[in-house]
Amino acid sequence: MNRILIFALALTLCLSAFCGCSKKDNADDEIYIPIRKGNQVNYNTVHAYRGTILEQVVLDAQFSTPYSTDLSFTMMEGTIAELNVHEEMDVKAGDVIATLDHEALEDEITIQKIKLDSAKSTYEILQKKGSEDEIAFAKIDMDIEQAKYDDLVARREFLTLTAPYDGKITYVGRYRSGSKIAKNATLCTIVDTSRVCLAAIDFEGKLNDVGFGAKVDIQQGAIASTTGTVVDVVTEEYSGDFGFGDFGGGNRSVSLKRFVIKPDEDVKFEDFGTIQATFTTLRRDDTVIVPSEAVFEFGNGHAVNVLINGVKIQTTVSLGIISGDKTEIISGLDGTETLVVP
Repeated sequence: MNRILIFALALTLCLSAFCGCSKKDNADDEIYIPIRKGNQVNYNTVHAYRGTILEQVVLDAQFSTPYSTDLSFTMMEGTIAELNVHEEMDVKAGDVIATLDHEALEDEITIQKIKLDSAKSTYEILQKKGSEDEIAFAKIDMDIEQAKYDDLVARREFLTLTAPYDGKITYVGRYRSGSKIAKNATLCTIVDTSRVCLAAIDFEGKLNDVGFGAKVDIQQGAIASTTGTVVDVVTEEYSGDFGFGDFGGGNRSVSLKRFVIKPDEDVKFEDFGTIQATFTTLRRDDTVIVPSEAVFEFGNGHAVNVLINGVKIQTTVSLGIISGDKTEIISGLDGTETLVVP
């Protein structure tokens, strides 16, 4: 019996010791409750600012001969007696381009000379025995016939068409000796090869509002750089089939403007390398400007993403001048914003 009591007491003490150790160990342990935190987003950002933006058009320029003249017989129609030129032919000032047959004119001059002589004879007779009125009317008739005769004689020089300056014949109409030609019909075109100028052609019609006196920036890579002034605008007419099959073909006329530019400095340009002429068509100062990469299409307009207190907010904007990597914002921003870019 005593043994049983002793064993029970010992077992109780052991259990008490075990439980005490277990409670102490649990008391020393710390319990952590995990809290989920959001990931911080790092945006690529740029800044809006106020400044000056330019609307510019860049054209390729080259030294060329922009001045040409359409040659025609301006005083009369007739039959071509001689045609002395062909396309790509060089001519000198005063060279005979073509002549008209003179026989018809000479016949008219002969007939008119007879009428003039008759009027003179009548006037002389009436001066001796005619009345004052008869003499006056005879004088008027004689003066009229004289004017007609002088006009026909003066036309002789217009039977010959000569080169107005040294140049190259770039176009000849479908004429030959014996062809009839109407008054003012273009016989050929001559280019003035003595006037070599720096010029740029506006193929897309972007410079309709640019004229004489416009300033131009001229650049040929790293070779040459200067400014220049538009000193002439030459309009050139081209006719032909400018369509492409089913996409609007057909003969039509196209007008192109060639801007003749005089460099402000005597700069040497090389025969190689593209010369670029930059025309400034519009300038705005103290306007809101953002990098073009920050602007995107939204609905029927445009928008940007503005970063406010770490939050990206889409904002609609109205655009003005777009100049390469810079875009003008007309409304929607005040120029102090931080913008999110892709």
